[in-house]
Amino acid sequence: MNFKTNAFSGAAMLAAAAMALMPHTLRAQDLTLDDFSTGAGKLTATSGSHTATQTGAGIVVGTRYISIVYGPGGSEFGQESILQVRPSTTKKVPSALIWSNGFDASPLIQLYWGPANYGDTPLNLNLSPPYDRFRVSFQGLSTNIVLSASVWYGANTNMYAAESCGLLASNAPFTVDIPFTTFTTTEGPIPWNAIGGLLLEFSEGSSPLNSPNLAITGFSAIPASDPAGTVTCPPPTT
Repeated sequence: MNFKTNAFSGAAMLAAAAMALMPHTLRAQDLTLDDFSTGAGKLTATSGSHTATQTGAGIVVGTRYISIVYGPGGSEFGQESILQVRPSTTKKVPSALIWSNGFDASPLIQLYWGPANYGDTPLNLNLSPPYDRFRVSFQGLSTNIVLSASVWYGANTNMYAAESCGLLASNAPFTVDIPFTTFTTTEGPIPWNAIGGLLLEFSEGSSPLNSPNLAITGFSAIPASDPAGTVTCPPPTT
């Protein structure tokens, strides 16, 4: 009797293991490109162009560049724009990149992953299937902005493709999906299996006095099997 019981238990364990390997349990995982849990630092500016290099384990290939870029004249009233990567120190608060602006301060914000200079070694990032889109996770957004994403590829990453869309203010967390199929380029097919660099840009919306405030908590490549995010960029046309 003991032998039969043990044999049954062994068979049950084998069956459970087989079920664990069934295709529906093998869903592809999201690829984290940056979770802002490492590479702390802050930029503060009222004019000009300023860039910081940040490193850490939570960043694709270990390095990100963050920039504040003003047009001519800077902030008319001398109000600051602050861009900060703030790793979390508590479970209740996520790590985030935070952009804060004083009155009428709204420069272009850039986040870049890849070679720092033309000719440097590219990422060689494989974003081929199962991945089919980028996802930017927001903790909140004070006013309308324009989000743009670009990828670089080719020899010395001298070719690029881009997509952008307007986002509405939200006082609740939300996610923005940017499908790879919507990226436009005049440089031939995009080699998604060999992406050399990544860029996200944030800029004010239609009002020149928007002075956005926002926090993003993640940037990822998402497999086709994942449900859609809160917003798809650009919105489908009707």
